Amino acid sequence: MITRTLLLTLCLSACATSPKPGYTESGKATVNPEHLANTTQFGYSQATIVSPNATVIFVAGQIGTSDEGPNDFESQVDRAFDNLVAVLEASGGRVEDIVKITLLIKDHDDAKLQYLVKKRREVFGTTPPASTLIPVSALALESLDFEIDAIAVASR
Repeated sequence: MITRTLLLTLCLSACATSPKPGYTESGKATVNPEHLANTTQFGYSQATIVSPNATVIFVAGQIGTSDEGPNDFESQVDRAFDNLVAVLEASGGRVEDIVKITLLIKDHDDAKLQYLVKKRREVFGTTPPASTLIPVSALALESLDFEIDAIAVASR
């Protein structure tokens, strides 16, 4: 309940001098002020607002290593996104309901960033969630190169 109250307070403060956002069916609206960089080209929005009647879903960090098949960075990213979607759907949500993601990348470089930009655009389309990318020197297991968590909202 505190999270909804905080998000609503932030929404009311942010929207006081701007037009009301158009909420999607799931109860979210993306915000990308024209005077700021167009981050949607990189697969994320500047902010996401949640309507007061939405159910909030917190998805724990998802990884993408496999006992069979390759475990290179791109394979881990693909499987981690698949796992994220599976957990979200099992929780009653959809990809379109995601309002915020956090990406953890071990040994971050430009090639990895470019793959993530491509993947985010593929998964989220034209209304991507807010996103934070954090380069790290290590993750929970030595074999991990990538982890993603998410916050989603769903109307119930």
